[in-house]
Amino acid sequence: MHLAVDGGQSQIRARSSQSPDVATVPGLSRLEGDLTAALVARVAEATARLAVGTGPLERVALGLSTLPEHHEARLDLLEALGEALPAAEIWVAGDAVTGHAGALAERHGVSLTVGTGVACIGVSRVTGARSKVNGDGFLLGDAGGAFWIGRHGLAAVIRASDGRGEATALTAAAVGRFGEQEDLAAHVHSRARAVNDIAHFAAEVQATALTGDPVAVAIIAQAADELMLTIRAAARVIGEGAIPVAMSGRAVAAGSALHDALVARIEADAAIELLDSAGTPLDGALRLAIDGEVHPYGDAITRWRRPE
Repeated sequence: MHLAVDGGQSQIRARSSQSPDVATVPGLSRLEGDLTAALVARVAEATARLAVGTGPLERVALGLSTLPEHHEARLDLLEALGEALPAAEIWVAGDAVTGHAGALAERHGVSLTVGTGVACIGVSRVTGARSKVNGDGFLLGDAGGAFWIGRHGLAAVIRASDGRGEATALTAAAVGRFGEQEDLAAHVHSRARAVNDIAHFAAEVQATALTGDPVAVAIIAQAADELMLTIRAAARVIGEGAIPVAMSGRAVAAGSALHDALVARIEADAAIELLDSAGTPLDGALRLAIDGEVHPYGDAITRWRRPE
């Protein structure tokens, strides 16, 4: 038996190789206390909800948007997970890696996953070179992701209310979601999971853009431009020939304003071959767990094996 975990800021999802059922628990951001302890607790909670049978647990693979930045911290996380999960092996990587493994079955090309944040990685078929782009967290990066869109949408509401910006239907959308207009900024800053709540407002920005609201349309256009820059930057390692690109994530779901804007930009670039995504980051994590093969991700995956 194998387990896969997709750990995002909005939600953490888990599934086993024995069932298509997915267990979901709340996600985590880097600002929510002891991240290692919280991650272990959430992962243990998610996996405990799965009907996984009684067979031996060979390998767990996790793709995390909040992957610890230092190798030693990743090892500490794996040790803690090893105490919580009865697995022979545990692998952990950033969600860009599991997103790539899920989206591109041939394991080369550029994958773009857009959720609360952005995970993008390019892998060369010829050299195996990798290029990770943009997924630098909500404070400094993740341009074009749901938090970025939601933050720009709420900022536009505040600017409209104090006279610095034009009126927008996003104001009504913000009141509908947060119940506030007069003290919107203070209200949002005081929320326990502000990153998650701001990211969820991206859905209102996208819906408002589809109605033609100029402010919302401009935000989505800028987000699509940022994601296109991300794809092109990741594609630098690909080399000659068409650049396979696959995208996934709730923020670019078919029919959304961002999906349509980004696809239009991709299709206008003759060097890019847009592919249907073969799967999600959770699918990618499960594929890695079952295959037991790190190529072409190499040292982007940190591995732990239970002592004999």
